[in-house]
Amino acid sequence: MTFSMTRDHVEISLWALVLLSAASAAADAGRSQPHIVLIVADDLGWNDVSWHNPLAVTPHLEELAKGGVILEQSYVQPICTPTRSALLTGRYPFTLGRQHSVLKDNEPTGLTLNATLLPQSLKKVGYSTHAVGKWHLGFCSWDYTPTKRGFDSFYGYYNGAEDYFTHHRGYVADSDWPDKPLPWEKSKRDYLDLRNNTEPDATKEGIYSAHLFASYVEDLLASRSAKTPMFLYLPFQSCHAPLMVPEKYMKPYRYIHDLDRRTYLGMVTAMDEAVGRVVAALKATGHYDNSVIVFTTDNGGPTKHGANNWPLRGYKTTLWEGGTRGAAFIHSPLLPNPGTISHKMIHVTDWYQTLVGLAGGVAPAITDGFDQWASLTGSAPSPRTQLIYNLDDTDKLKAGIRVGDMKLLINPGNAGWIPPPEIDAPIPKTPSRPATMAETTHPKKYIQSKADKKSLYNKEDKSESSNHAKRHRFSQDRKQLPMNHELTENESTWLEEPFEDLQTDQNKSLISEGFADKNDLSLVQFFRKHMEIQLYNIKDDPDERIDLAKTESATVQELLQTLLKEMPRYVVADIKPGDPKAHPKHWNNIWSPGWC
Repeated sequence: MTFSMTRDHVEISLWALVLLSAASAAADAGRSQPHIVLIVADDLGWNDVSWHNPLAVTPHLEELAKGGVILEQSYVQPICTPTRSALLTGRYPFTLGRQHSVLKDNEPTGLTLNATLLPQSLKKVGYSTHAVGKWHLGFCSWDYTPTKRGFDSFYGYYNGAEDYFTHHRGYVADSDWPDKPLPWEKSKRDYLDLRNNTEPDATKEGIYSAHLFASYVEDLLASRSAKTPMFLYLPFQSCHAPLMVPEKYMKPYRYIHDLDRRTYLGMVTAMDEAVGRVVAALKATGHYDNSVIVFTTDNGGPTKHGANNWPLRGYKTTLWEGGTRGAAFIHSPLLPNPGTISHKMIHVTDWYQTLVGLAGGVAPAITDGFDQWASLTGSAPSPRTQLIYNLDDTDKLKAGIRVGDMKLLINPGNAGWIPPPEIDAPIPKTPSRPATMAETTHPKKYIQSKADKKSLYNKEDKSESSNHAKRHRFSQDRKQLPMNHELTENESTWLEEPFEDLQTDQNKSLISEGFADKNDLSLVQFFRKHMEIQLYNIKDDPDERIDLAKTESATVQELLQTLLKEMPRYVVADIKPGDPKAHPKHWNNIWSPGWC
């Protein structure tokens, strides 16, 4: 049998091959751009997840962590706004003016508009971008809000914290809320902070925020095509104060006598369930197989609000490991090394370069991060050999730097080692764990139960969690191990407010006092008298118990010199007095942009 082909047939066949090849290349390119899911827990402590503490009930997070790469040397900033700034810019906060404090609700500023944020870089390479949850990077002007900064959609709240059920927040100048919450009859002075894109959403009162955000993500995933690459930024409200959770999530911890701790762990479990629902939705909608999921806390746990960082030293707001080494993992079907534990150094600034690189994009030239993908997949050492914990000269110089295994701290304050309250609790032989919401209801639509509607706003609610939130009672029986058998009364490096995380005076930066040119600073000039300097070997002494500063003077000098080299990039902290125009009474009783 013979077969003949004309020139026209040949040309048509060649064009078909070209088109087929192009289609195949496009399909491969689509697959090479994974869906990126970046989950941030708020105020989650090192000892508040089940792979560090088996008494914490976090089965969904643990399944993801143990099926991915657990990151045991993942560093964040000691408080909220600085970490979120570093995460979305890839830059150290001291280069942005965001190193000192959180953004207050009436502060007329935000994360510098000169920075290109992570969603903006991802949009350049074809990603759809979505933010669900907490913003806390400024909202005095619309220009600071998520949908003006690279996100196609936003569902969540602008401020740092609020009621988990009403989604309202008091104006700080009106009261000492939530430390001394307003009586019910005056609670009308609390104001809505929940947005669907730019529109206020007053229809979700009574729905716990972890449930609310999980439901929104389920709807989002069901409404879109998995063929288009997606960036989902999911910063949960959990587990920030005020301590509030539906009663059922506290039941696995009924043996813990400390009410703060019992409530807080219930909040962790509720968040874990929400993460389980999100992952189930990724699978049900065809997104999961080509996804990369990153999970991290934003800072160490605030021990006075029920969190725990044992056995690490310190807590939220401090530069000790307990304030800056975060519970974290990466999970993906694309990982060649699932089920591993990494002790390689990684910093929150690294996620920008890493994720943009995975997406096939290019990060801005000005960045402090590294592309960690080869390190995360086990094919290379970490490109990061040092990190700056923070550099803040706003009122009293506080700084931290790590080079290799050596960590140097300047004026770190005295913070000890705080064991969890459950350490002495009569633990049941088999801690109870009821089936979670994700296990029992997904993929069916989650329907809120009557028990879940119990909240602070409900006068009839007699639940332990609700009453605890109303009283904002803090237990007095927590134990703290002494530091060298003696701990000073002033534990905190910075003054932490119950709700706002950090209160600051507005003194001028000491750097500007007497030194016209930061480049001319010398060690003697810069590191003035009365500086407390401490040095630790983090590999040999991860709990920071043995100060080596007096015996390792050469290392101290070397690290000080390295820190000094960063000073030309230092930007004075962007702290502005509160503006009364921010008061929601001027904006239809809703927290709103438009006043700066």
